[in-house]
Amino acid sequence: MPGLTEALHQVMAIEGARAVALIDIATGMVVRSVGEAAGEDGDFPAAAASLADEARIACAMPGPERTGGDLDEISLVTANRLQVSKILGSRPGGGCLLFVDLDRSRVNIALASLQIGQLAPAVLG
Repeated sequence: MPGLTEALHQVMAIEGARAVALIDIATGMVVRSVGEAAGEDGDFPAAAASLADEARIACAMPGPERTGGDLDEISLVTANRLQVSKILGSRPGGGCLLFVDLDRSRVNIALASLQIGQLAPAVLG
């Protein structure tokens, strides 16, 4: 998948990006990744599976809890990291996550989210 790898490298060009991955929501498996292993402990596959679980749960919420519409993005902010997971091709129980791990000290959170959203369609393109 040279197109996918190239698209992930474009996301890696965002200031402060450490790692980028495409994760299958249904299985929690990493389809492709570039950059450093994300996560403080380096257990990237487990982190990917956990993110996929979160996305499945959030996408499965019925009615009133989802008054704002479908899930678009999951962000996790710690003292040192910003992790943004953009939902791609969402469907019940499936779709993909574009996971981006960023160095919080080098990134503007709002700008990073905007840039990820702009680059996301090329990942599945």
